[in-house]
Amino acid sequence: TAIANVMTEMQTSGAMEFVAVLDAQPERTMSLLYRQFLAALPHGLYMTPPAQEGATLRALREMCEQPQDAFGFDFENTRTILSFGAPLLDGWGTPGRMAQLIKNRRQTDLKIIQAETRQSHTALQADEWLPIKPGTEAALVSGLAHAIVQEHLYDEAALRRSALDFDNYLQALKPFTPEQVAEVCGISSNKISQLASTLVNRKPCVVIGDGDPAAPLSRETERAIAGLNVLLGSVACKGGIVAHRALPLAQEFQQQPLAPATELEHLPDHSIRVLILDAAAASGALPWALLEKKLAPQKSLVVSLAPNLGAYAEHVDYFIPGPAIFESWQDVPTPFDASTASLNLSCPLLTPPAGAIEPSSFLHRLANAAGIQFNASGEQPMLDLIRQRVAAIHETQRGKVFNVQAREYVDNTALSSSDELWQLLAEGGCWLDDVFESNTLPRSSLLKKNQADLSITANKKSATEFPLVLMPFGWRGALANHQISPVMTKVFQESELRPGGQQARINPQTGKSLNLVDRGFAKITTAAGVAEVRVQFDESVMPGVIHVALGPAPSGFDKDEVLNVENILNICAIADDATWRVTPANVQRV
Repeated sequence: TAIANVMTEMQTSGAMEFVAVLDAQPERTMSLLYRQFLAALPHGLYMTPPAQEGATLRALREMCEQPQDAFGFDFENTRTILSFGAPLLDGWGTPGRMAQLIKNRRQTDLKIIQAETRQSHTALQADEWLPIKPGTEAALVSGLAHAIVQEHLYDEAALRRSALDFDNYLQALKPFTPEQVAEVCGISSNKISQLASTLVNRKPCVVIGDGDPAAPLSRETERAIAGLNVLLGSVACKGGIVAHRALPLAQEFQQQPLAPATELEHLPDHSIRVLILDAAAASGALPWALLEKKLAPQKSLVVSLAPNLGAYAEHVDYFIPGPAIFESWQDVPTPFDASTASLNLSCPLLTPPAGAIEPSSFLHRLANAAGIQFNASGEQPMLDLIRQRVAAIHETQRGKVFNVQAREYVDNTALSSSDELWQLLAEGGCWLDDVFESNTLPRSSLLKKNQADLSITANKKSATEFPLVLMPFGWRGALANHQISPVMTKVFQESELRPGGQQARINPQTGKSLNLVDRGFAKITTAAGVAEVRVQFDESVMPGVIHVALGPAPSGFDKDEVLNVENILNICAIADDATWRVTPANVQRV
């Protein structure tokens, strides 16, 4: 009632304030229900967090002249992958798919090159690791593009047909010679030229951004990576980036308007009066400071629809407990990296605890209390809405579904009804759409108004007061804003296979120059604040860099010394594009 009263007041106040839902996993049936609910409000806003996984594909869609349904990676036919920090071999994308690719990469002649400052698990397992200086990804991408253009190793006729600003793009690349880029990135000019030749000679190839789950790449960098894929002819081709259809919508959502998706960074500051946090966990980190700056000061309400309080507990005004995973029906839509649309079901295996409220039920209760009509059919259980989506898929007569019992695929056309399709999905099957054949390179703009600079953004104050570079890192599903299983807790807290939250890695030479002690405590200071960490010397860390883990609380601290695992994001510098990959910092012994 209190939330509904605020929404009613907003309708009469005339102020430009929003009721917003933050959905970290778009495209689910629940996501569509949120969008339907928000479309019925005068100032409803459906928000998605800054893209991390799939950020390169998002950048490519933004470059296209006409809207595109979706892009994915055709890894099964790729010969060369150049990754800029994406944890390809450490839980990125669809893990089962990536594991199969790695298992077969010798037979398929797949080569993986990892360009990343930190010696991550992917860097260790890749065929080649390029340890570039922090924040220089865009420079290296532009240097590779320059080398390809200089040697005329691209299809000029095709690019002139598709790239709306191709001549301007060529002009913008001129300063990015291998020699100049080498000084910035810390790898030799010969290596840059060799890498460009490798990409051209080992096609099909694909270049991926995304960065670390705890520290995404900048929007400018992602656009440069998408542009390099266009230059290489890796878009709309077998073994590169391919288009696929969107998942069909249930009839319920075809007949009524849906609020468009708005990315968090595009929303005006101090404009959200009511913020509803969906229970779905994001694939990457999200600093609270990014959300806080969007809230109306002093009078905003934050509502959490989750099975537990989570990382934002101290900021939540109302906690609405919902079912946990495997306690309710959920649909699992197309993974961001997939080359074709797909649908799985997550079936309830457990009974939710007493008092748990389905988010869909909460929305209808809130709408009724606020006098809002958003669903002509009235309240329907989530199970019924998901079944409608399965019926819409069956109606297309496209694709095939895996029959777990028979261990074979069955064509959608061979199924007599949507009920039969539902049964196969409920038994653990997966529906896969037909491959969408499109060899047409979409018309696109490769540049934005503001062109990348070779230099790393820093000023004299940063170089003197903050001589180091802070780079947070983490793992998908085990960041500070995630709940992890007891088994995963043992991995972090007992085996030390993964550094726990607030554990910092620093080069011994850098550490000793700052009078730090291996496995001792230290204080990291940035322009945004201070955080306490435990330091570990690591020869693999680049001098002048400090990597801090964003994950579960580590073991070994006394009760009074348990550290707030959110702190490291709180002191990171957030750029205008809502990214925080590198932050000038200083470190002192405690």
